Amino acid sequence: MIDNIKIEKFASKKELEELTKETKQFISYLVFFENASGNLQVNHREILVGKFSISNLPILSTIKYNNVSEQSTGWCVTFDKEARDVLLIHSFKLFCPFTGIVNVNMKELIFNKLMFYLKEIQSEKLTKGVTSSEIIYLQASLVIKYISRNIQDNNSTSQIYDKTLKGFADLVGREYKNNHGIDFYTGEIGISSKTLGRLTKARLNITPKQIIQYRINAEAIRLIIHSGLSIKEIAYDLNFSSPDYFNYFFKKLNKTSPATYKKRMSENMRFLS
Repeated sequence: MIDNIKIEKFASKKELEELTKETKQFISYLVFFENASGNLQVNHREILVGKFSISNLPILSTIKYNNVSEQSTGWCVTFDKEARDVLLIHSFKLFCPFTGIVNVNMKELIFNKLMFYLKEIQSEKLTKGVTSSEIIYLQASLVIKYISRNIQDNNSTSQIYDKTLKGFADLVGREYKNNHGIDFYTGEIGISSKTLGRLTKARLNITPKQIIQYRINAEAIRLIIHSGLSIKEIAYDLNFSSPDYFNYFFKKLNKTSPATYKKRMSENMRFLS
């Protein structure tokens, strides 16, 4: 975990742009604004940022800082895939790159508490002690939990602002285990697959099928890391027709098999067991 999370301070908009210019498939960012004003654009969403706001910049985002104040200051936290996989367990609502929260405005007291934990993580990264990974993970988890706990409709901005898409995303959140196919969802919300596909592509640059798959995959990762279930048990818990098909699904999305992923995570994060 030491090398999976990077924390850097920025003292201007230009420095922040440099820190977040890498938009690889498995890189995402959380930006903690100590001072800022103006509009930040994440994909198709205009976000009003200000003092004590936190912006979530998902994987493969198109980010534009055109209207953000030049004197913006704060901290930028960079996550690779492994760190995001582990922390996503604590807040799918925040970390989902397609339907998650892209900005939340914090009260000063909570924001300062988050700053304390970020500085502790930074200090622990420099120490590189035997238990550094455990401490960094626990502190990063606290940061995510504090943010998630304080997300409300009146202080946050979601990537989804279309009523139909929100209904689809909410339904996926409830039914992803039992219904893997798109036909169930289009039938429930009363829309054709073609129309829903146009909406998700235009607003989120992704297909409805990919949204369903991402939610299933997130739960698969959670179960692999935390549940103690075998790969076979996880496959059937997620309603796959066979463990072989689950292996195929997982490998396609994660570029590795469930068994290999479980072994690597167990070795890297023994304290989770």
